[in-house]
Amino acid sequence: MTKIKFFIFILLSFYVVASSSAEVNSGNTGLAFLKIGAGSRAIGMGEAFTALSDDASATYWNPAGLASLQKAQFMFTHNTWFQDITHSCMAYTFGVKSHHIGLSFVSTHVDGIERRVNPTTDPLYTIDAHDIMVGISYSRKFRDDVHWGLTLKYLYEKIYLESSYGVAADIGILYHTPIQGLHLGAVIQNIGKMSEFKEESTTLPTWAKAGVGYSLPLNAYGRFTVVADFIQVFDAAFHAHFGLEYEIRRLFAFRIGYLTGYEERSLQGGFGMKLKRYLIDYAYVPFTSDLGNSHRISFGINF
Repeated sequence: MTKIKFFIFILLSFYVVASSSAEVNSGNTGLAFLKIGAGSRAIGMGEAFTALSDDASATYWNPAGLASLQKAQFMFTHNTWFQDITHSCMAYTFGVKSHHIGLSFVSTHVDGIERRVNPTTDPLYTIDAHDIMVGISYSRKFRDDVHWGLTLKYLYEKIYLESSYGVAADIGILYHTPIQGLHLGAVIQNIGKMSEFKEESTTLPTWAKAGVGYSLPLNAYGRFTVVADFIQVFDAAFHAHFGLEYEIRRLFAFRIGYLTGYEERSLQGGFGMKLKRYLIDYAYVPFTSDLGNSHRISFGINF
């Protein structure tokens, strides 16, 4: 079996497993915070990071990318989203010989949800909603050019007095092709189950992704990277994400991304800079309706 055939076989296996999970866990899809994403670099590149996952945000996009990291890294992302939603992510990755481990934490908070019993002008009072994800990732090289990874997650959500909890898993693979700079990736995300929320079942948002990334050094001072992700959300639509990054002297980077299949967003972008072992990234995501815009800032440090 050639390496390309091996990669396709793994991709199809991922798809079958995710499809089975989606069929078993039928019901209303919840925990929308799992769709928001992590890391401003990836967001600025159109969230097409499956084949490029090469920083601590790989714990979210594709855990197989952790095996590509040369140093331990910590990353924190804060997201001021629309409608007063705050979303924060933390990830720490490190290696122990041939084993690569990532720890991640995601928190989403919504203030001021109005509670009414009957149609009235003024609400009785306001309540809050919280979503939390705690994850542990593991990755290693299957071969020098093939990496695999797994993330296990504990999930918790609470709205007012009601709460629910559950577990989920992500499984990913990366293939560094013989063509210099060309990478292929695949991942299925959120295979799992939640407990009932107020006597109602909740289905996790499960999807399969296939991605490609290509980095081309333009000269001694710059590098151009193009990425694409193709995403099948089970029981929902198909999406294609595309992204570009131009890096100057490995110090500054400018990014733009384009997403298809969404009603509220399509074009987004950002920039970043590296100061020795420190990384700062920003992403801007505009929404087409009156929802507002999203600003995401990430700070990273290499150890």
